Amino acid sequence: MSFSTVLLIQLGAFAVYTLYMSFFEWAFHRHMFHTPKISKYMFKAHTLTHHQIYKGDESYHAHDDHPDKVPMDWWALPAMIAGHLPFFLLIQWVTGIPSVWGGVAAVIVYYTVYESIHWAMHVPKAATFLNRFSVYRFLDAHHRMHHKYMLSNLNVVFPLADLVLGTLRDTSGKRVHLWGKTQKAPKVLNAPQASPVPVSLIID
Repeated sequence: MSFSTVLLIQLGAFAVYTLYMSFFEWAFHRHMFHTPKISKYMFKAHTLTHHQIYKGDESYHAHDDHPDKVPMDWWALPAMIAGHLPFFLLIQWVTGIPSVWGGVAAVIVYYTVYESIHWAMHVPKAATFLNRFSVYRFLDAHHRMHHKYMLSNLNVVFPLADLVLGTLRDTSGKRVHLWGKTQKAPKVLNAPQASPVPVSLIID
């Protein structure tokens, strides 16, 4: 198999695994960040801290005071790569298709984009350049709705999984379904403001 053929296959694997990463992001966000069953540490850091500082109102990107509450921990990317590598190796072994590096690249690129745009969404001075692009403005509005409805719009980078799994809301709060149906926004937002933990105790 020539180098150019392998390269094309790896690029194809990168594209396929990027689609997969939308669903991984959705599941990770839903079950690690928004439920305490698997990781109380991540639940506290995200739901009880991040969502308390950055809500769906004007506070969504009105703070520069707590930028350390926006990104994931430094070890998040190495852990994601290490966790995915056996899966990528198994897929390559079963199929005989050289795809491992395409998968690793998809994890790295997806994570990097996630951290970069998520930072810009919540730290105003970082968004000056990105605000020029309509794609970023769409994703920013999409994520703002997540801060109003915590269990909706779980994707930050690529909301394919939100659409397929029925958690997508438009900027008015209406739920958007894959086959074009919409549901009116509820009168009471699924807001994180009802946390039993005082913000003053969380951000110190």
